[in-house]
This record gives sequence, structure tokens and C-alpha cells, in this order.
Amino acid sequence: MSTLSWLARWWSDRRRFKRLYRMSEELLDRLDLPIGSGISTLIDRLSHQRNRPIHVMPAALGAGEPCGIWLATGSADIIVVEADTTPLHQDHIIAHELAHMLCAHSDSLRPEPESLALLFPHLDVQRVIEVLGRTTYPTEDEQAAEIVASLILERVTRPPMEFKWVVPSGDAATVARIDQSLRPPE
Repeated sequence: MSTLSWLARWWSDRRRFKRLYRMSEELLDRLDLPIGSGISTLIDRLSHQRNRPIHVMPAALGAGEPCGIWLATGSADIIVVEADTTPLHQDHIIAHELAHMLCAHSDSLRPEPESLALLFPHLDVQRVIEVLGRTTYPTEDEQAAEIVASLILERVTRPPMEFKWVVPSGDAATVARIDQSLRPPE
């Protein structure tokens, strides 16, 4: 690839990313999430906005399977999330699937019939596949979902603001020694 074509591609990708980022910020601003809210608040807000319940269903999906799946049925949205991972990773998976909803993407990738049989043992797998009518996402949809998911986590899992205080000059040396003793060795 020539330098000029590489530069043109980089510029195009950069512009696309900026556009996706701006659109993502606008989507989340419309939800008006309260400071300190969690993923459950976002689920409640989005459920209300979509006028249908959103259920999160942990399941052991296993290696080689998607970490999360959004199943849109006629009356509810179901997010299947990997049960055997950390809570932070689960939050990211849920945020990613919620991002697909926020971006108005059609529901995500088609799970294998064996996976559906494990998730819905009491239903006919072929019927579940027909009802879901799943498709795969173009790259831009996945990129948008990742950007929105990252922004969601930034907004809903913000660490509390650190308390700042001024050390009285007479105590500065003592506070400095305590602060130094708490730092890991270099």
C-alpha cells in the first residue's frame, strides 16, 4: 500500500470514528442518566424508552461462543451474557448489547442451533431461529456498539470523585511521609 493510499484510508477511518463517537455521545445524552447510576438504571431507562422489558440472562456460553447475545422477541428483549466471567466483563457485554438497541441495529449474530437448544431447552430450536430472524452486523455497526458500550461504562460506572483537601503547612511533612509509605516501591 502506498503512503498516499495509507494516509487516505487513515483519514477516512479517523473521520468515520469521530462521526461514530459524536453520534454515540448524542444517543447517550438523550437518556439523561443520573450521575452514579449503574447498568440496571440504563436497562430500566432503555426498557421504558422501548416500551418493552429487557431481561438479562446469565448462561455458560463457553469458549468459542459469543460472550453475549441480544434476542429480540415480539414482546421483550433478552440479553444472554456469559455467566463465567467477571462482573466488569459482564457489564461490558451487557453495555455492548444495549448499545445495539440504542443504535437501532437489528438483533445481533445468529447463534448456533446447539447453543439455542441449551438456552431454550423447552422450545423448538428451528422455531426460535425463525422468530429471531437474525443477521450478522457490518463492521461499522460493531464499531458503533463498542464505542457506545465504552461510553456507557464511562458514564454508569464512574468512580466517585476523589475528595480533595489542602494539607495545613504544619502537617505537610507528616502527610508527605505517609503518602510516600503507601506508594509501591519502584
